[in-house]
Amino acid sequence: MFVIHLPQCIYTHFRSSCQSNHSLYFYKKFKLICLIFIIRASTHNINFCMSKLLTVLLVFLMITPTLAAQDLVHWQDLLDAETTRSFERIQVGTDSLQFADLWLPDGEGPHPVVILIHGGCWQSIYPGVALTNPMADALARDGFAVWNVEYRRLGDDGGAYPGTFLDVAQSADFLREIAEINHLNLDLVIASGHSAGGHLATWLASRKNISPESPLYKSNPLQIHQSISLAGINNLEEYARYGSAPCGEKTVEKLVDYLNRESPFLDTSPAELLPFSASHVEISAAFDSPVPPFFGRNFVRQVQNSGGNASLILQPEAGHYEMTAPWTHEWNQVLDLFRQSIIPIPE
Repeated sequence: MFVIHLPQCIYTHFRSSCQSNHSLYFYKKFKLICLIFIIRASTHNINFCMSKLLTVLLVFLMITPTLAAQDLVHWQDLLDAETTRSFERIQVGTDSLQFADLWLPDGEGPHPVVILIHGGCWQSIYPGVALTNPMADALARDGFAVWNVEYRRLGDDGGAYPGTFLDVAQSADFLREIAEINHLNLDLVIASGHSAGGHLATWLASRKNISPESPLYKSNPLQIHQSISLAGINNLEEYARYGSAPCGEKTVEKLVDYLNRESPFLDTSPAELLPFSASHVEISAAFDSPVPPFFGRNFVRQVQNSGGNASLILQPEAGHYEMTAPWTHEWNQVLDLFRQSIIPIPE
């Protein structure tokens, strides 16, 4: 039954979300292939793993012509982008990777604060804070103080569990040490990140629910006003089970120390730390292959079902990085969300 149900779900999603010039062609062709697959699945003994693999291959083959027609942003474009403002690098721990870059806006403040966390599959083989420098620069020009966080990752000494999580938490809490001198408004703190960084940003918003028995527990974590997750991987167990291939084999399992812990997701996955008090916005892209949009949809539903305040925004013509690139119209939509998050709610 699952073999039949899965492609139907994907077919329904792409029917509603694909908005490019190739939409009708894409929809008809995808429908035909789904029907063929369903017929074959019902008449052959296709096991669970193979059914998932075939489904992913079908989706990839279907979206490739459409993606080829678009000039999607690549992470190298972010590294090549010019920034106009300066920042101060501040060491928050003893390890060379335990630092954050403070980007300050013009004016006397107090400034709303964005804790910004880069992605890269939690792995040190990818660039670090440089990936989010364009975002930090754009947000600072718009009046936000930006705390662009570096952290130890898989491949770094002390990376993965618990070090990755402790580094991000330490950086967030360190804002209390520098708030007064830099005129930071800690009553308006937004946690935001992209991809793996979206997971860590949402985790910051939810970590007050961590059990005192966990090494990640802290009794008075910095309060997060809102989390804005850009293609965030906020259900680690779901991503490990279905979608983690773009990050490499067993990446999530290595991150949470799966083999050596009884319940490795309970203190690491935001989906296990609901409900949380911060309002949450999830931004997904229709052509995001590393983090397909159904991950965002599923997490928003989980937050809402737990009684939390969450919303989903789907960017219909974007890939994985458009939402982080200040020269795109997708970024303008993201920037509006940051602006709206600091508007006082009428009593």
